Amino acid sequence: MIALPIILSSNGLASEIIFGQNLFITAIDTTGQPGDSIRIVYDSAGIPIDTIRNDSTQSKPLFDDLIDYNADDSVRFSIQEKKVYLYGNGFVKYLTTELRADYIELDMDKKLAMATGVPDSVGKLKGTPKFKDGGQEFESTELHYNFDTKKGYVTEIITQEGEGYIQGKTTKKMSDSVYCVKHGMYTTCDEHDHPHFGLNMSKAKMIKDKKIFVGFTNLELEGIPLPIFIPFGFFPITKKATSGIIMPTYGEERMRGFNLRGGGYYIYINDYIDMNITGDIYTNGSWGLQYATQYRKRYKFNGNLNFTISKNYVSEKGLPDYQESSDWSVRWTHTQDGKANPYSSFSASVDMSSANNNYYNANTVDGIANQRKQSSISWSKKWPESPFSLSGSFNHSQNSRDSSIAITLPNLSLRMTQIYPFRKKGKSGEMKWYDNIGVSYSAELRNSIQTKEDKLFKSSFERDWSNGFKHNIPISLQFKIAKDVTFTPSLNYNGYLNLKTIEKIWIPDTSANGGQFITRDVPGLNYSHDYSASGSIGYTPTIYGMFMFKPGCKVVAIRHMIRPSISASYTPAIKPLGNYKKSYFDGEKEVEYDIHEGLTYRPNTTGGKQSGSISFSLDNNVEMKVRNDKDTTGDEEFKKVKLLESFRLSTSYNPFADSMNFSNISISARTKILNNKVDLNFSGTIDPYAIDTNNVRYNKYHGKLGRLTNATISTNFSFSADNGQNKEKKNDLVGGFYDDYMDFDVPWNISISYNFTYSRPSPYRSPTISQIVNFSGDLSLTPKWKLTFQSGYDIKNKEVTSTSFSVTRDLHCWEMTFNCMPFGQHQSYNFEIHVRSSLLRDLKLTKRDSWYDRRL
Repeated sequence: MIALPIILSSNGLASEIIFGQNLFITAIDTTGQPGDSIRIVYDSAGIPIDTIRNDSTQSKPLFDDLIDYNADDSVRFSIQEKKVYLYGNGFVKYLTTELRADYIELDMDKKLAMATGVPDSVGKLKGTPKFKDGGQEFESTELHYNFDTKKGYVTEIITQEGEGYIQGKTTKKMSDSVYCVKHGMYTTCDEHDHPHFGLNMSKAKMIKDKKIFVGFTNLELEGIPLPIFIPFGFFPITKKATSGIIMPTYGEERMRGFNLRGGGYYIYINDYIDMNITGDIYTNGSWGLQYATQYRKRYKFNGNLNFTISKNYVSEKGLPDYQESSDWSVRWTHTQDGKANPYSSFSASVDMSSANNNYYNANTVDGIANQRKQSSISWSKKWPESPFSLSGSFNHSQNSRDSSIAITLPNLSLRMTQIYPFRKKGKSGEMKWYDNIGVSYSAELRNSIQTKEDKLFKSSFERDWSNGFKHNIPISLQFKIAKDVTFTPSLNYNGYLNLKTIEKIWIPDTSANGGQFITRDVPGLNYSHDYSASGSIGYTPTIYGMFMFKPGCKVVAIRHMIRPSISASYTPAIKPLGNYKKSYFDGEKEVEYDIHEGLTYRPNTTGGKQSGSISFSLDNNVEMKVRNDKDTTGDEEFKKVKLLESFRLSTSYNPFADSMNFSNISISARTKILNNKVDLNFSGTIDPYAIDTNNVRYNKYHGKLGRLTNATISTNFSFSADNGQNKEKKNDLVGGFYDDYMDFDVPWNISISYNFTYSRPSPYRSPTISQIVNFSGDLSLTPKWKLTFQSGYDIKNKEVTSTSFSVTRDLHCWEMTFNCMPFGQHQSYNFEIHVRSSLLRDLKLTKRDSWYDRRL
């Protein structure tokens, strides 16, 4: 007995029933709701028999679940053949399997399904089978499928696997996850009828969400087979990251010869961390190894670590230009998420390398030019509801030009924010003067060295490293004398602890100098201290001026805002707390020296001279209010226009200096014009003192305001087809990070900057003037062509500055790029056509001529 759901026609009757077998029909109307159950039982002569069903003798059903099916045209049942025929957009669903086609034939006895398309008026198949089983989907021209074994036979299959598509003449579905293909093609082009390229496979085996194994395979481009082939291979199609081989890049370099670069192995550990190990090899014997890892944990931290070592040879042994270099580099960045821990943080930015590493291994102009490197690793901890915090850091800096290196490890700091010991907790109302007395505390422990790279690991802690401890206790009081006038006296105590002091000894000899002195370290703890006192007073008012125009005028008013600032400070002379000086006899006289000379921390042993200064600055801002004629809503009747964002003058006067008491006068100004599209900036320095014919300043005023020694004027502006509106909208969506990306939705964009610099330290020398115009932009020639350029012009030297341009062409599943620096020291070009998919990124054609490959 077979249990089938039957979708009835509009009159509620099945279109055709062939007798000869027992049939139990569950009627389903056109709305999909079950109707009355009908049990019709016939014998072989077509005579109805007993309709009482005996469940105890009922045979096991052929299917585990009901088969849901329908068709737009008609459904025909063959009871004798135990088959169902669906015509016109037929649909069959059984468990997780779905099938659609214009013609479907179901063999209920053998649990088979056959589906195919139907020729249209021109003979082209339409309504070809579309099969879905769980997450597996494909299209074909003909399909045979067994619901029981879940095996099938497919003709002309098209299915997507990962980033690519597989087309096969003949395909066998071996299980839910394994397919075998004969005479197939693998491509990342989504033009299924005529893919722009593909890898023709004689045979292949697909393992769902894992990999594809292929036999003899050759490349086909625009339907033309090319003599580029591999005897066998495999493609990873997993949706998760997996370990695998990294293909090297072939190149030629005049300095080290032919090479294979960047080949190695990628290691996937888990979703939080991975690593890759790659290497370079050159025909002259040079080699390099690179290790890189990335790690990330959401809402916790992220970072990456890169380590390289290399051995480089230039020229041949025995020749004058032969060079040999062993190089290394370490780069590490670590960032802690702000949500991870509000009371503790850890970050790292490390960039360390040997002196010649960038020269041999950098492949960009910026990499070669980067002669200075700096590193910092820092950790901090603070305690809630406590004024104390602790921090530690490692710092490094080096200069590759002279191989000098400086390291500080560790640098520990303990801080106590300012507290008010005489102020009662929760006190409100008027404060007494002593309530504003504040005390804070800080302490530092530092260990550092400055040496050459080749001596770093041979250094001695006692002899070469400098270390010490310092703590500071500042006490301050702040109160207002009058409106906008604040007086702040303060007292500072400093204590220093060193692990050694120095001693200078004179050694007489027979030289012209009569001898020389040597400096030696004297081990032992040494504590020293000093203190200082100072006071300052400041006056910072804000002055407004307003000019009103007549009613009805376009300009409503102009406002001038002035912010003068006057401050004075004084530090009295204080006698040292201890005697930290010694002397030696050089044969003629006693020479005094400080026993803390050259150490990390040293007290003030000069006795202190009184000092002070009076500082003055004046900042100006000018705005204009105009009527907004464009606004028709009445919401914004007026708008502000900035005429001058800032015009600032500043200088200072030292009343205790012997001469030339005034400092230089600094001038700066900035504003925007043309609806804030053009930035204008100016800065300059004026020296109030005269200079003699030997170019030496002396204590005489130059006259007037002074003499202009240097000045800078800069402006920059950008124009685009949409006046930057599209970029503003995208910046709003991504929080202001869109400025670094090319906007393909805008036909053109141009940025121009101008820089003018003037320098004349002496009126007896000719001024030095430079003017440089830089411009850059991009242009969408068509929706698929993009041109970008960057260049400039040095007006003084009458020459074009560093120039580069690139052209990009979208070739659907391919991409063509051409980058060029047409002239200059780094003249080069690079032409490449490559597949856009990351899976086949090594399928490319490259032609280049680079300064990197011929820089000697």
